[in-house]
Amino acid sequence: MKNRLRQQSGFSLVELVTVLVLLGIISAVAFSRLGNVSSFSESIFQQQVLSYLRLAQRTAVAHQGSGVQLSITRAATDDWDVSLQFASQTLTYELEGDHTFLFTSGASSGNLSTGDTLSLRYSDDGDLVQLTSPVVAAITASLSLVVAGDRLTCVSPTGFAYEGSCL
Repeated sequence: MKNRLRQQSGFSLVELVTVLVLLGIISAVAFSRLGNVSSFSESIFQQQVLSYLRLAQRTAVAHQGSGVQLSITRAATDDWDVSLQFASQTLTYELEGDHTFLFTSGASSGNLSTGDTLSLRYSDDGDLVQLTSPVVAAITASLSLVVAGDRLTCVSPTGFAYEGSCL
């Protein structure tokens, strides 16, 4: 008469599957709330600004005799207009994002608020020669930009734009 009750030693398959399903749901919800996309947005904004700075320099070298002016305007809190003027042509582009934009060159510095424009003039050699807006100043040292919070960007007097602090 071996009618002993078996002692349970573990979890049933239904209990294990239930726990795995609940862990999957919780991790999916937690990941979507903890994933921070703002750092990607800041990086993309900085890379786009760098691209326009480099485009302005290359355009100045390619279109000899006309000079190039690059203007970056904060049209609204999260809307930016970029215009490139050369040889009686104007190309316009748009950027999106509610990002900060600080600039410093020699004694000139500032922050672009809504309605403000940063205008840069390039010579035929591709050199950055003048800051024309918001103040007029000859470029004698590198132009330092702090884009999207803390992302450093530098434009040397030779017009070369790169990510990082100015040397």
